[in-house]
Amino acid sequence: MGIKYKKFSLIIALILLIMSSCAGNQALIKKKSQALEDLGNSLIQQGDLREGLEKLLEANSLDPENPNIHNELGLVYRDLKAFQKALTHFKKAISLKPDFSEAHNNVGTLYILMKKWDLALESFNAAANNILYRTPHFAYNNMGLVYYNKGDYQNAIESYKKALELAPDYSPCYENLARVYEATDNWDLAIEACKKSIEYDPGYPASHFNLAKLYLKLNRAKEADRELKLTIEIDPKGRYGMEARRLLNTL
Repeated sequence: MGIKYKKFSLIIALILLIMSSCAGNQALIKKKSQALEDLGNSLIQQGDLREGLEKLLEANSLDPENPNIHNELGLVYRDLKAFQKALTHFKKAISLKPDFSEAHNNVGTLYILMKKWDLALESFNAAANNILYRTPHFAYNNMGLVYYNKGDYQNAIESYKKALELAPDYSPCYENLARVYEATDNWDLAIEACKKSIEYDPGYPASHFNLAKLYLKLNRAKEADRELKLTIEIDPKGRYGMEARRLLNTL
């Protein structure tokens, strides 16, 4: 009985040793994958999309069931306009984590680029309806973009207003709202929305430039002149600054 017990104990000890070794190896693999993921994202933020993609793919090969890596791969493929590959990775991220609202929102932005409006709305709704989603205003803002592109201006306005109820200082949403008001000839509301965008982000040149264009359409040259000069001051060598300079020369 004693010999059998000793043999059993040795077997258990061996199993535990193997399990411990496997767990240790798995932890090292996870750590290496995380390092590659961080490096990939850093390179992407610096504008080196392809080098960043390479590092993310290496991370994914080490940790293929990580939904965050699949979501990040989807983003870089989307930005590289490899839409089908982006869609594959976004869907994989969602299959691994069904309540992954960021991935639902991201796949929605991909569908916008693909002009698949109804699928985009489904994705944004899935993101926004998750009570744990920390930034649902992104999803509502994106819904507004879809409705705007579909020509459904009333639903676009309602979506933007939902976004702003949740995040009153989200300045890009005011820009989008101004665009809808302009499309429906609600000029005063369009100007008010542009001014709100400037109030929350005075250093954003697009807001000043768009407000200037609204003033020009209403033949309010003095106010347009002021906003164009502010645009040039903020963005002297950028796209908005150059376009503002061109418009200013026509006044």
